[in-house]
Parts: sequence; C-alpha cells; structure tokens
Amino acid sequence: MLIIKWSLLYDAVCVALANLPLFIFFLVTGKLLYNKFVKVSVLLLFTLINTFLILLNTVDIFYYPFHLQRADADLLYVLRNPFVNGTWNVLLTTLAVFIFCCCMAWFVYKGILKMIQSGTPVNHFLPTNILLIVFIGLFYFSGSKKIVPTYPLTALEPVQLPVAQNSLHTFIYSLYRKNETALPAANYMSSVQQQSLFSIHKKNNAGASSKKNIVLFIMESVPFEFFDSSSRYKVTMPFLDSLVNKSTYFTNAFSFSYNSNKGITAILAGIPTITDIPLYHSNYTSISRTSVGQVLAKNNYSSSFFIGDNYDDFGFAQCCKWLGIQHYYCMEDIPGNQQMEKHSMGLQDEYVLNFMQQKLGTLQQPFFAVQYNISTHYPFDIPKLYIDKNPKPSTTEPMRSMQYYNDCLRHFFADAAKQDWFNNSVFIFCADHWAQPDSKNIKVDEVGSFRIPVFIYDPGREKKVRISTPVSQLDIVNTVLHFSNFQDSMISYGINLTDTLLQPHRIVYNKINNTIYQAINDEYVLGFDAVEGKALYCYAYQKDPEKKNNLIGQSALPAIENIIVHIKAFLQTASNHYRNRGK
Repeated sequence: MLIIKWSLLYDAVCVALANLPLFIFFLVTGKLLYNKFVKVSVLLLFTLINTFLILLNTVDIFYYPFHLQRADADLLYVLRNPFVNGTWNVLLTTLAVFIFCCCMAWFVYKGILKMIQSGTPVNHFLPTNILLIVFIGLFYFSGSKKIVPTYPLTALEPVQLPVAQNSLHTFIYSLYRKNETALPAANYMSSVQQQSLFSIHKKNNAGASSKKNIVLFIMESVPFEFFDSSSRYKVTMPFLDSLVNKSTYFTNAFSFSYNSNKGITAILAGIPTITDIPLYHSNYTSISRTSVGQVLAKNNYSSSFFIGDNYDDFGFAQCCKWLGIQHYYCMEDIPGNQQMEKHSMGLQDEYVLNFMQQKLGTLQQPFFAVQYNISTHYPFDIPKLYIDKNPKPSTTEPMRSMQYYNDCLRHFFADAAKQDWFNNSVFIFCADHWAQPDSKNIKVDEVGSFRIPVFIYDPGREKKVRISTPVSQLDIVNTVLHFSNFQDSMISYGINLTDTLLQPHRIVYNKINNTIYQAINDEYVLGFDAVEGKALYCYAYQKDPEKKNNLIGQSALPAIENIIVHIKAFLQTASNHYRNRGK
C-alpha cells in the first residue's frame, strides 16, 4: 500500500508540474486567451506535453522489465532498432500504443478545451501563482546549479523507488544530467587506503606462452540458468554442453548491469558505466582507459567485431572505434543480406557466423575477433527453417532461441576446426547481461539476476575445470590481453581469469540502477545506496536463498564490514576516475 500511495502522489505531482505553465498562462493572458490562434496553440502545446507524459509511462510497461528502472536518457540510444527491424509483433504493439496515445490525446484535448471555455476567475489562481513565482525566482537566481533529486524523501526503500517514480520526471532529469556521472563524488576514505583496497592500475602476472588467436563470443541476454544443470531452465544444447565439459567454466560469474550498452563497455574496456547514457556517448570518452584494439595492434594483432544488426545500432560501432578495434562488420557488410531471413534485431546468427568464418580465414595470425550474437535477444524470433526441422518442445521462447544459437555455433566450430588457425586459438564466452529465462514468469533476484555464463575453451588444452571464485565481466579484457602475451600495465576494474591467485572470497560489483550498487562474494550480497552513502541490505545468500534475513542493522559482522569498506573503495575509485578522467 505504501508503494501505491507514493506512486499516486508522485504521478499527481508530475502532472501538476507539467501543467503549471498552463495555469500561469491562464492567469496572465486575460482576454488574449480567447484569441483563436492563441487558444489553438495552447491546446496543441499542452495536449502534446500531457500525451508525452502518458506515452513515456506507457513505454515503461514494456521497457521496465529489461531495464529495471524508469525511463532515462539511455532510452534514446535503444529506440532505433525495434523500429528499423521490427517484426509484426513489435509493429502491432507500437501501433496499439500509438492508438492508445491518440485516444488519450483526444481526452486531454477535450479536457483543456472545456477548461478554457468554462473560464475561471483570475483571483482563484493569483495567490498560488505569486507564491510559485517567488520560489522559482529563489531557485534560479540563488547563484548555484541545482540538481533536483529524482526521489522524494519518503518512507520508501531505494530498491522500491523505481516502481513509484514517474517516467516523465526520471527521463527529463536524466536528460538534464546525461553528461554527468550518476555517481556523486565519494570521499569515504583516504586515497592511500582506497588504492590499497581497489586499484584500476593492473598488470597480468604472466602472459600466455605464445600469442593466441582470440575469439570472444558475447552472448546476448543469456542467463546462467541455461547452463545450470540444477535449473528448470537448463537448455538442451549438446554442442555447447560438450564444449563446456572441456573448458574452464566459472560457476559464479556476474554481469555489471542489466544493459547491453553497459555490458559491452564492461567486457571490452573493463570499465563500469556510471553515467545514465552509454559511456562511449558521454562527455567521459576521454577517460583514461586501455583501448584493447590499439594495445593489440602494437602487439601485431588485427581486431574485428561482427554483429548482425544495422551499422552502429546501440552505438556499438562508436564503442569499437573508441576502443581502437580496427574492423566493424554488420548486416550491411554481408553479401546477399537482403535475401537472408532476419531477426527483429537484424540478421540471424547463422549468417553472421558464416561470414565471420570466411573473414577469419583471410586474416593474418594472430587476430582478435568478437562476435556479438542477436538471435537470443527478445522477441526470440528464430528462422522458420529451424522451427520446421525442430518441432517446438516444451521450452520457453528464450530457451528455444538458445537452442538455435547452439546449432549455429556447432556449425561454426565444425568448420573452424578444419582451419590452420584453430589449434592456436582460444575461445572466450561471456553473456552481456542476465535476462529472464521465462518471459511469462518474471522473477528478479539480487544475486540470480546478475549471474551469467562465462567459460574459456582452448583446443590445445582441452580439460574440464570448474572455478567457483566470483568473477565478473570486468575481468574479460584482462584475460584477452593475457592470451595476447601482453605484460605491460593496463587500466581495468577486473583481473585476469587465468590467474592462479584468484581469491576464493573475492568481491565483484553490480549496478542495479543509478542509485544502488551491489557487492557480491561467495557468501554475501550487499546493496549500497551510493547517494546516501550507506548499506541498505546484506544477505547470506547461500544459507538464505530467499533473502529474508537482512543482516544490516544486526550485530556487526567483520565479514560484512569488510564488504562495506570494499564497495566504498570501488565507488570512490570509479567516482574519482570519471571526474578526473583518470588523471
């Protein structure tokens, strides 16, 4: 009931704020309001404003399950693709939303028109508007920039806040600060203590014995459950299962966030995104970093990125350019793509992998290649030919799309094994973020919603290895550079996954939203409010899988205090790194 109460209040305040200029206009215009041109202009303007308010909140019905927070400036960077490659389902949904908004626009229009025609005595508005003008004057002329928080000082917990917020407010506020960090300046400890607890200046302990060809598969929206034999959502995928059984598999691997455009930065740059918008589109592109493509080029590597969508969808071409990756191949580069069957996001994986196979055969060794698949992305529309050959089993749509991707990889590896570059290669698999394994049974969990599959396959050293130490997407770039025999210093928030000194109680970090960050080790998950600078919850998730017993506020445990200190060091490091551009 508390969430409903604040949600209704939040919506009422946002509606009032959006329409305050209209009421001020009523106050100051007098008879001018009855001018036909003025009346029509006012009607259209405020109909559009209110319709936009309704539209954003309607869009969040679909967007929230993927983003797990209300609309922000990041929405501007993900809207293009569904409209360019949308299936009938996507287009029909868009049409339904459009019709709904048109109906609401007509309702709003009639309401404002009635208000204008009925008229209201000026003295009804006068006291309120005088007070409003005074407060606005004090706000804007007090001499300092104001950042109005997107949450009220309420009894709501920060984890509950996105449910109660209004999308118009969060979106406009995010636009206002889109080139600023969402993480406030943090000074939890001295810089000496911070550096001792968390440093971004890394150096791999030892490089690989020889320079390996490195192939990285970034798996779109693939959750840990697809690989977990104890899960009801374990996917039947004979090829990938066989590959995992001769690979180093990390059973406690975690993503940094819920989003692809933050996942790619974590994986390829080793840097967490703490801005509302993608880091490579922000004002922080000059941040001190290790550009993986440039570093590898100095070590005589070529670098290529393969994806089946349109050029620069989600800004991935910009990201690759930012990181010095030499070649970016998308749908437009694949011959005959117009005749190929498409997913909502672009070309199906089989065509991209075939094209990638051909390109790799022409490259001089050593090389670094990335394939970012799309067939496992919502709405999971896989090729008709595959469906016809494989009658639909009793699995979810995401699971079925993973079975298709497994089949694509099986064909890729069958051909790759015949190539002279294969045995001197290493293949790294990492999901870009967790996703719901069953879109009809939505469940969000502090730990499970960040767990992803990560494994390394080396054809020259086929061996089943299981590592339970917590690892992160932020570790991937260190691992890539390890296999290239790179031994100089680098900037990264991760470590090399082949490092034998992986600590069993290591802590990794996640971003739930622009306020809440998490720290996870092999026993505990701790949520931390970066705005208030305090721990919100801590669960012993191994012993308390339902997370019913919040250990914060109970008797202090050294293990929990240690996690709090470490997440403060992580946040202070990230805040300083962004603000100082790494200097």
